[in-house]
Amino acid sequence: MQKKDYSSEHQSSNWEQGMKKAQRAQLFKKIALWSGIIAVCVTGLAALVIYADKNTTSTNVAVENPNLPKPTEQDIILGDKEAKVTITEYADFQCPACAAINPLTNRVLDEYKGKVKLVYRFFPLRGIHKNALISGQAAYAANNLGKFSEMKDLLYDNQKDWEALSDPREVFEGYASSAGLDSEKFRTIMNSDVAKKAVENGEKEAISLGLNSTPTFFVGTKKFSPSGYEDFKKLIDEELAKQKPLQ
Repeated sequence: MQKKDYSSEHQSSNWEQGMKKAQRAQLFKKIALWSGIIAVCVTGLAALVIYADKNTTSTNVAVENPNLPKPTEQDIILGDKEAKVTITEYADFQCPACAAINPLTNRVLDEYKGKVKLVYRFFPLRGIHKNALISGQAAYAANNLGKFSEMKDLLYDNQKDWEALSDPREVFEGYASSAGLDSEKFRTIMNSDVAKKAVENGEKEAISLGLNSTPTFFVGTKKFSPSGYEDFKKLIDEELAKQKPLQ
């Protein structure tokens, strides 16, 4: 009978146990490493959220920008053109935030009638909004035909209906018709190089001012991001106070 080599079996067992210990140690190291990475990521994310929250809060602080171009005859102006206080808005008709704030700007024009004018300037964010340019051209066409305010509201109120369309021109023509515009004239202007250039020029101007988001507002030459009606009211009242003659 052949004898078992117990010493070999013992050595093999020790070797296997050693391997298992090494594997466990390596596993623990990996767990520790990934735990550390996750902790750093969570901490970094928390810091980013805190920073973003602080940054959002601080955007309501008005910042003077003397380089803001003054209104000209080429500008789209809502309200009394002779009003003492000028609000300038750089916006994109496909921007959800612009659509959300539109009722607020309408309220400002209504409640400060005769005291405030709104200068609307195009800032199509074409990198993220595929219909930003053509919607701007539709608004430009409506303005040329005397119905900018109506088209502005129609574009914003129905934004969800046209934002994903491959070509929303027909929809825009329907809006023009509902606003009482001549469809043929509207279509011709909307599709013209003049309309396209006007929207593109607004984009270039916004970029030259260092703007990177919509809507961006100015009251006078003070740039700010309103979180509500009171933010507008505060700056408008300050500007109106400056216009009062000294007693």
